[in-house]
Amino acid sequence: MTPPFIIAAVVAGAFAGGQLRWWLRQLLPLLWGTWTANILACIVMGLAVRFDLDDIGAAVVAAGFAGALSTWSTLAKEIGELITTDRITALVYTASTLVCGFVAFGAAAFI
Repeated sequence: MTPPFIIAAVVAGAFAGGQLRWWLRQLLPLLWGTWTANILACIVMGLAVRFDLDDIGAAVVAAGFAGALSTWSTLAKEIGELITTDRITALVYTASTLVCGFVAFGAAAFI
C-alpha cells in the first residue's frame, strides 16, 4: 500500500469519526457526549483487533475513525473544570471513563 493512499484512508476515517463526535456532543448533555464518544471509540478499536483488519482497514477504522472519535483533550478539559467545582464528580467521571473504556475494548475484542 502506498503511503499517500494510507494517509487518505486515515483522513477519510477521521472525517467520519470527528463528525460522529461532534454530533454526540450536540445531542447529549455536557459530559455524556465526550464519555459516549470515548467509549464508542474503545468499542471500535476492540472490533478492529477482533477482526484483525488489514493495513487499509486498520488505517480507516482504528487510526482514522476511532482516533478522531475519541477525545483525550476534551476529557482532560472537562476533568480539569470538574476538579475546581466538584472533585467527587471529577473522580467518578474519570474512573468511569477509564473502567468502561477498558471493559468496552475487552468485550469487543475478546468476547
